[in-house]
Amino acid sequence: MLFSCIFHGIDYIKSTTQSMFHNKLHQLWLMLVLVSHGALSQDKNIVIYPGTGGESYFSELLQHVLSYNPDKNYQIQALGADIPKNRNFELLANNDGLHVVFSGSNLEREHLYRAVHFPILKGLQGWRIPLVKRNNQDLFKDVHTLDSFKKLIPGQFHTWSDTQVLEANGITVAKGTDFNGLFGMLSKGRFDYFPRSILEIDNDYLIHKHLNIAIEQNIIIHYPTAFYFFVNQDNKELATDLLIGLEAAHSDGSLTRLFMQFYGDQVNKVIDTKRRIIQLQNPLLPATTPLERSDLWIKLDN
Repeated sequence: MLFSCIFHGIDYIKSTTQSMFHNKLHQLWLMLVLVSHGALSQDKNIVIYPGTGGESYFSELLQHVLSYNPDKNYQIQALGADIPKNRNFELLANNDGLHVVFSGSNLEREHLYRAVHFPILKGLQGWRIPLVKRNNQDLFKDVHTLDSFKKLIPGQFHTWSDTQVLEANGITVAKGTDFNGLFGMLSKGRFDYFPRSILEIDNDYLIHKHLNIAIEQNIIIHYPTAFYFFVNQDNKELATDLLIGLEAAHSDGSLTRLFMQFYGDQVNKVIDTKRRIIQLQNPLLPATTPLERSDLWIKLDN
């Protein structure tokens, strides 16, 4: 028994030491990435964005809209590391190797950072379909009023602004601290539904369909949202060039073509369905949001 305890103790120390070593190694690697990008960030022609690179709507759009300023010869480059969004914003605020962040707008972010007021997701982050337990697909079948809707409990990540939006509408929210864990919580009945944007829900379902979950078929939840490019508060030049490019790409139709290339299947799929709309308010959305420009948004209530 004594020797068994000793061996288990040695194994624990080894595993703990290895874990600490890997964490330190990751921190060192991340520090080197940020240092190298900090040096690059002094070059005004290089625009560094979050993530590790690869094709995405946001990187493709960023490259495209900056191409409308050919004299500046903008080049985009990924940060080279996947880090939490709050950390991305810290780097942006400190001019520490990051020039642009893609994110949803709220009052706090627009106070701290410079938003480029052009909704690059056409408001579709605010159109949400619930994931539910597989044996509970009729959960919203008889939900026709906001009062009856409020009786059901959604699950959300604890730091998301969407969590604040739901709570501002008088909805009790079950909060989790692990994104993937929320799908497991749903399958175990810890809350009633998990609202995901129409741009996310199909992929989320495919990844987690081994769990006891399904896509609900009766309703769609809507609250106004704006997803923008954000830059450092003092970086007016980049913000202006981004807006010039966005407006030009919007006018010549290339922005919509790019958007539909990445998201057309999801948009058309929802347009072809007949869902009741549960309309919520978004008190976190600043007054600067260009809601009056109907050409910038896709509406799914026609």
